[in-house]
Amino acid sequence: MSSFPACRPSCQLWRVLCHQAVDAPKVIRVFVKPFVDGPHTDDDGIATAKLFRHRIPQCDVPQLPNSMRYDTLSVLNCKAYASNQKKLRLKDRRTLELQQLIHNGVIVSDPPPPRGLVITLRGERVALTPKQEEMALAWAKKQGTPYVTDPVFVENFLADFGAELGLEPLLTLPEIDFGPAVAVVLAEKAAKERMTRDARKALAAQRKAKREALRAQFGFAVVNGEPAELANYIVEPSGIFMGRGQHPLRGRWKEGARQNDITLNLSPDAPMPPGDWAEIVWQPESLWVARWKDKLSDKLKYVWLSDTVPIKQAREAQKFDTAIELDAQLEAVRARIAQNLNAPEPKKRMIATACYLIDALCLRVGDEKDADEADTVGATTLRPEHVTLHPDGTAEFHFLGKDSVEWHKTLPLPKLVRRNMEELIRHARPSSNGQGDDDRFAPTRDLPQLFPDISSRNVNAYLSNLMPGLTAKVFRTHHSTVAVQESLDRSGVTADDPEYVKWDAATQANLEAAMLGNHTKKYTGNWQASKARFEERLQKAEARVVRYEAQAEELVQRLAALQVEAREKIEAARTPAQRENRETRYEKRIERAHQRVAKAHERLERARHAVGKIKAQLKVTSQKRTWNLGTSLKSYVDPRVYYRWGQQVEYDVLERYYPKALRRKFAWVRESPEGDA
Repeated sequence: MSSFPACRPSCQLWRVLCHQAVDAPKVIRVFVKPFVDGPHTDDDGIATAKLFRHRIPQCDVPQLPNSMRYDTLSVLNCKAYASNQKKLRLKDRRTLELQQLIHNGVIVSDPPPPRGLVITLRGERVALTPKQEEMALAWAKKQGTPYVTDPVFVENFLADFGAELGLEPLLTLPEIDFGPAVAVVLAEKAAKERMTRDARKALAAQRKAKREALRAQFGFAVVNGEPAELANYIVEPSGIFMGRGQHPLRGRWKEGARQNDITLNLSPDAPMPPGDWAEIVWQPESLWVARWKDKLSDKLKYVWLSDTVPIKQAREAQKFDTAIELDAQLEAVRARIAQNLNAPEPKKRMIATACYLIDALCLRVGDEKDADEADTVGATTLRPEHVTLHPDGTAEFHFLGKDSVEWHKTLPLPKLVRRNMEELIRHARPSSNGQGDDDRFAPTRDLPQLFPDISSRNVNAYLSNLMPGLTAKVFRTHHSTVAVQESLDRSGVTADDPEYVKWDAATQANLEAAMLGNHTKKYTGNWQASKARFEERLQKAEARVVRYEAQAEELVQRLAALQVEAREKIEAARTPAQRENRETRYEKRIERAHQRVAKAHERLERARHAVGKIKAQLKVTSQKRTWNLGTSLKSYVDPRVYYRWGQQVEYDVLERYYPKALRRKFAWVRESPEGDA
């Protein structure tokens, strides 16, 4: 794939031509009218848009007489080119599929040994079974946390605990004495606190040695002949389900998977790992190692290859390449969506309207939430109460998005979109397409929906017809990457700027992507205390600047005085020998004075940089305390944009800005030809 410079979505055609020119025949002639009126698509599926000749320097663009100007793009040899592209796609598909996968399975933790715990239930002493004991101890470990005062959490746990005990009606907390279980937990905690420092170090060393041994056995696989890390290799044990946000299942008992619940993905040449596994399959197109059905949510859970595995990094690069492809065809895609907003078929209008919202608001589709998420909303799961159409032509969207994060945005709607939204609100009804049927506990499945006839499958199928590989996530990836690129371009940072200025510019760009994607978080710290600490550091740093300025000024004055003294003493010399001696002596003193002045100015410059750095950190900490910058950096921003910018301003963004885990995840960027642009 070619590497092309950062540019706005208005340069789409330039990008797609550069992208395609790399593997195209040597001679590609592009005949183009200087200003094509609107986006088009020719017979070979090449998207076109408004174009200036200087935007396609790689291509041979002849100067055409007026009688030969074309209204659309015409590429010679395009059939041969299309055939070549098809071969490359097949090659890429083989590259992105597993040829070999060998591993030792995954670790399934044994249940804790029984303790013979006895507790009092409704006035009677009851000896607990091992599972009942495990549940009681898990509850005891939550004492002193906000969970035990959450009515939903408490009710859900007691319902499952009572069912395991075979008790009816529903238990209440006053009817149970968890004292013996709490005593066990407190005794274990006290025993750890009584341990000497050496004993704690020895115990930590034992645990580390055990972890390393298990990692050596289960933490690696052989992928296409090469060793590869696994992202995780320990199956989550049984425990109380915590969930994210206000999940309706929080507090329920989540039974861990056993070996006979787990399916392994192994190539035909792999030896069978010992154990009572549910099934052995070979899915070379998948990058999972093991999977099982979660017994609480009834959804599949996976163990994946690590982000550092070359095949996974290749897919990561492909994801961002698809976003670049969207940038090249964005106007054509939007034109097709706009066209279908007025389609005679209601379902097509519904899909086009959902796609418009996905594009305009950077929304998720809506029915692709994880099993441990609360009732959260996306485009296809919007309900009438989530949308307010205002008389001024704007629409206000207010709902809980991913991770129960509040999503509250207002934007103007085109007339067709507003008309469709009014129609969808009037005819809202419960879903008829089965979305949410795989979530047995969805509390909103029977509520009126704005898009009752479509789901993520319909939306992504529609988008893939507009452009191969296009999904709702590609829109978010594209928009986030463009936001970062434009922010970096506006920053005005140069190679001569101090590092903290470059760090601040990188953070501001990431912040814009987080705000675009609504990646908010709940601030759990004490901002006033943090701000006070920053201000205290800033005051001390500014005081050092004042002190160093005075010192530097004093040394400059001493130097000037020394130079005057030297001139007077040398002029007053009575003999040539005395003059030479004084010149030599004062030359050395003046040189040392110059060195002291230079060091003072260096110290002063470092102090000024320290002040600037603290100010930048204070500003960024203030801005990001309610924004999750990790999500956009990990999943939505093409790291090659940061990397190319870093090369331009002499700042190693991957090393100096990205956290360690993401440096490993995006190690491919340094080897990528796009990263060397």
